[in-house]
Amino acid sequence: MNRLIPTTIEHFGKKIFFYHFLFFLIFLANISAQAQSSSSNQKKENNNYGNQSQPDTSALIEEKLVALALGGPLYKGSENQNKINEYQLKAAKNSWVNLLTISANYNDQTFASQNHVGNLVYPKYFFGLNIPLGTLLSRTTVKSAKEQIEISKHNQEQLSRNIRAEILSKYKRYKNYFAILSLQSQTLDDEETAFLQAKEKFRNGVITIEAYNVAQKKYNDELTKKLEIQLQQDLLKIDIERIIGITLESVK
Repeated sequence: MNRLIPTTIEHFGKKIFFYHFLFFLIFLANISAQAQSSSSNQKKENNNYGNQSQPDTSALIEEKLVALALGGPLYKGSENQNKINEYQLKAAKNSWVNLLTISANYNDQTFASQNHVGNLVYPKYFFGLNIPLGTLLSRTTVKSAKEQIEISKHNQEQLSRNIRAEILSKYKRYKNYFAILSLQSQTLDDEETAFLQAKEKFRNGVITIEAYNVAQKKYNDELTKKLEIQLQQDLLKIDIERIIGITLESVK
């Protein structure tokens, strides 16, 4: 009986130590998990902050392209047309002066006979002024010139909107071609691998000439598609540079 009591106490103490040790391990695991979660969240926040801190260069480039396009000859021509309309308005305002008529006459007649029934006085100088009242009161030419200026301003505003829409749409299509080319390049690589395998199998007599021709045609078709996409992108780039007047690479 006395021997069983120490054994039982010792066994009970081992259990208590085991449970304490197990609880301590769980506590350490929780602390480690919380630390890793906090570190992961901090990294995500840093990555998000880094992404937000980077400026959207695409939007900046688009605005520069619009500014360059609006500095081109087409838009400048509309500004010159506005100046012409303003000159025409000034000419219309001064056109009535050209319609004025001023006349003068000098009377140098002498009369030999002095027998006059009455005292007649002949003026020696004659002056005349002709004023076109209808032109002065109507002013239709001036009003028409003013309306022409307003029309020219509206046309210039619409031209500005058209140029902006055109250059932005062309640039977005140009950028989209990079993604299309990337996808097409992957497809071309797959067809090239299949063609090389078919070529090797045909050399070893595993497949027929018909199967080899099918693989070659698929590869050639995908290569043609890639070349066509590249050509369309290059032509679009040339069109953009025609509008902005400089190379697209120099716009940064």
